[in-house]
Amino acid sequence: MDIVEFFEVVNEVPSSGGKPRVPWKLSQPDGDTFITLPVFIAFCGIASALRSRNRRNARFKAILCLSEESSLSVYMTAARAFLNGIADYKPGTRPFVSDWGGRYSNRDQFEVLNKDRAIFVKEPDKSLDDEARLFADTVVDVPPRSRRHVEAALKRFGMPAIERDIELLLSEPWVRLDKAFQDGRSPTLSLQRLRQLPLPSAPAAMPEAEVPGPTLADMHGYGQVVKWGYDLARDLTDYKSGRIRWEDVDGGVLLSGPSGTGKTTFVRALASSCGVSVIAGSFSAWQSAGSLDDFLKAMRKDFEEAKRKAPCILFVDEVDSFGSRNIRDHNGAYMTAAIAGFLEQLDGFHRREGVVVVGACNHPDNLDPAIRRAGRLDRHYQIALPDAQSRLSILKFHSGIELDQSQAEMFGTATEGLSGAEIEQLARDARRAARRSQESLAGGHIVNQLRPLTELSEDFLRALAVHEAGHALVSMEIGHGEVTEVKISRYRIEGKSSQLGYVQYGQIGARPKTRADYLNAIAVCLAGIAAEMEVFDLFADGASGSETADLNRATELATMLEGSLGMGHTLLVEGSIEQLERLRSYNPDFRRRVHDVLQSEFDRVKSIIQARRSALDAIVERLMETNAMSGDEVVEIVRRHRMPTVSLAKLPRRGMGA
Repeated sequence: MDIVEFFEVVNEVPSSGGKPRVPWKLSQPDGDTFITLPVFIAFCGIASALRSRNRRNARFKAILCLSEESSLSVYMTAARAFLNGIADYKPGTRPFVSDWGGRYSNRDQFEVLNKDRAIFVKEPDKSLDDEARLFADTVVDVPPRSRRHVEAALKRFGMPAIERDIELLLSEPWVRLDKAFQDGRSPTLSLQRLRQLPLPSAPAAMPEAEVPGPTLADMHGYGQVVKWGYDLARDLTDYKSGRIRWEDVDGGVLLSGPSGTGKTTFVRALASSCGVSVIAGSFSAWQSAGSLDDFLKAMRKDFEEAKRKAPCILFVDEVDSFGSRNIRDHNGAYMTAAIAGFLEQLDGFHRREGVVVVGACNHPDNLDPAIRRAGRLDRHYQIALPDAQSRLSILKFHSGIELDQSQAEMFGTATEGLSGAEIEQLARDARRAARRSQESLAGGHIVNQLRPLTELSEDFLRALAVHEAGHALVSMEIGHGEVTEVKISRYRIEGKSSQLGYVQYGQIGARPKTRADYLNAIAVCLAGIAAEMEVFDLFADGASGSETADLNRATELATMLEGSLGMGHTLLVEGSIEQLERLRSYNPDFRRRVHDVLQSEFDRVKSIIQARRSALDAIVERLMETNAMSGDEVVEIVRRHRMPTVSLAKLPRRGMGA
């Protein structure tokens, strides 16, 4: 079958110009991809979906949205064959095909930025957001396998189009097709094997607890914005009952933070807790309507719909895309008009009475100042990535699973730096794994989706415990700050440097800091390596190198003390911290003074550690047992091991005969 015939079968436009290729011979490797009959069926669907890109050396990044379950591996193989067909790859180089929303999806998206072509394949239960559509040149639905695709595959493999075989190839699950049609096995034999087995009955679905929509009570780790949400809920209740006027309701707020931190999820929870509906709009959605007039009409339409449903929340995403009128470029007139239209909708309590506008963005500094004036989006809350406890709470909300202590520790380490959206995806992946194995969702399914972890040796763990115990002990002894938690991790992410232990301190009251305060801060920075020196007679390299490492921070504080705060050997202030770093490098006298401060505090810390060695050892042993301690536990251990002191105020009286 030639290329024109093939495209006629899959209802493609005739090829012209640079002709694309199709996989030719039976089970012939195309690069390192073997084309089996089910792969060719999938190939037909991809060729149909990407017909506009099916030309020689086309450059694009595509997301293919599958409609059939359990077909990912077959379609990824077919996608590689498709890319091999439109471009020549060097020996040893594979076409770039990846699983959209998979474990390494974010890394792969970064990797393909400089590639000419790439295909991401999305399973039916994976989600797409606006950022995905901005990333890809094309997002297309792959049609389900059809009779014509199956007939084309049978013809390509030189097999008769028998009705029973066509029905079989249309009804068999992809997993069984993939296993039956193997490299080196004739398709005729593969069909015979399939005919001998009955079609699988649909597996009994494992019961899954329904996950209700989130409320503000589920927004763990969101900080002060949750309190604002509860206040808004009370105000809207009072407004609906007539107890307060709309002027007394906080009608505008700005949420900012990295992508995936859950700004959209928070808005859904806010609406649920307030008992109102949400109208969603965004800069890109309004802009996609067409010209400037169309943009403004689309924006006004969303505001008008929100007013019809008042009281209501209007969620405006990507609000930072409006930019600022202070920036002059070739789009200046367009953006000025867009901002003016947005301000017109925001202004005046009566014009949007009953409408709470929640704006969301990644870069709040890019906003036009007028948008953040009083009565508009004047209140601002930053939403950060969730901490370890918040990540566990997010997981429980999306999965209903509460991990045991060991699983929770692994989860906390492996998900460091992940957003709420990424944890939600992890829960979806775990549910899918449980469905495939016909098991009830459990903690083990969650752990299996985590990034690979390495368990630390006991010697490594003890060194961590000694280091963190030193920080906690010295901080308490010199009264630098209240210790609230000490923690070490038994696991590390493979191939990634991450924080393996920490001491958490309570907030220090706002007051001017003296030289003694800075010296105490330096002492606490040096306490970890002082404890290691006391116990092991050496210290590890983790205390230096990065900007936040203990020795780097202590050096910076000592440099400030001597050069920019007037608290060193002279009142003279030398300059900025950057200038001081150069001064430290090229001025031996200044460098010596910084060294003397560090050495003096290190000697003081060593004396404290030596005097409180029994308390240090007790904290270390407790950390080795539990991996985490509260501040109260540390205080109790230090108190229990404090040595009795003899007052020198009154010397003991000697006997009369002395």
